[in-house]
Amino acid sequence: MNLKVIGGALSFETSDFQRLNNYCESEGLFLTLEWINGQYWLHSDDPKERPIGIQIDQELERHDEFFKRSSIVKELLARAVGVKPGIRPKILDLTGGLLGDTLLFLSFGCEVITLERHPVIAFLIQSALNNAHHPAVNCLTFIPMDAESYLAQKNIPDVVFFDPMFEDANARALPKKEMRIFRSFVGQDQDALNVFRRARELNPKRLVVKRPRLSVELGEVPKIKFEGKATRYDVYFSG
Repeated sequence: MNLKVIGGALSFETSDFQRLNNYCESEGLFLTLEWINGQYWLHSDDPKERPIGIQIDQELERHDEFFKRSSIVKELLARAVGVKPGIRPKILDLTGGLLGDTLLFLSFGCEVITLERHPVIAFLIQSALNNAHHPAVNCLTFIPMDAESYLAQKNIPDVVFFDPMFEDANARALPKKEMRIFRSFVGQDQDALNVFRRARELNPKRLVVKRPRLSVELGEVPKIKFEGKATRYDVYFSG
């Protein structure tokens, strides 16, 4: 068995276990999932590091406390996706990952559709959602699907958000733990340009691409850039 499970109801007899183990075998991966505080977590590749998981309620509560003291509409990401006083756009997040941006969108008060194609990450997301109780989660629709397949349905909201794992010559920073592990078994989004072009063809009112600040644009020069210390949001408008 390439998949080891510690605790919880995910056992050899379940279809989820078989599906995840088959994936691990096909990719030559050896992974360990552990049941901790009501949901599954992924063990790090470094035994000294804590397991990786998504604490949805804790993250949303942390955001709630922060935005009691700070204006949402002044946040760089909020400005990039078009959040304004009285305006909360519906957002399609093409790459869910560990839901970092998705949970921020929910904290802004937006309705969100989030996709994740990697079966292990999608399993972690669903496990975390099953363990979440924050009311903002009611505004989230999670779909374990790849972006190109979803975009082929041609049914998208006004705002599309894309955060590809796509390297270029200027991406020099050492990835944090989660990104290091993701890249070790998820790899780069080799289809990032195809996804970008497909999204552009659908002509959403606003397409936002998240990039390292010093990296090159993905595909074409954006209409507007919102730059932070380490991250840049490239914004493309319809028309």
